Amino acid sequence: MGDVATRGRTLRATLCEVERGVFYVNYPDSPADKDELVIYQTCPSAADAKVCVESRAWARGYETIVWTQTIVAPLFASHIKTVPPEVVAAYAVRFGR
Repeated sequence: MGDVATRGRTLRATLCEVERGVFYVNYPDSPADKDELVIYQTCPSAADAKVCVESRAWARGYETIVWTQTIVAPLFASHIKTVPPEVVAAYAVRFGR
């Protein structure tokens, strides 16, 4: 479960689809426990990806998640590494997607 330090906090997140069914989550406020939150999520839709990310955030003690949905801008796209198919497959197996 979440740490007492994160109880009642708000998590701000940005979601964008980098490939069909692969979503990238950015946390603009860079929370202290960012490393324990999901960065990539494989799901059939943005709504499903949000549900998966939110469930993990709530488990970390966040009570509110504020979403900003974006498209991949050219500047952002230049910093994204292509996710190898075996990594996507491993996420799918691990998280039942």
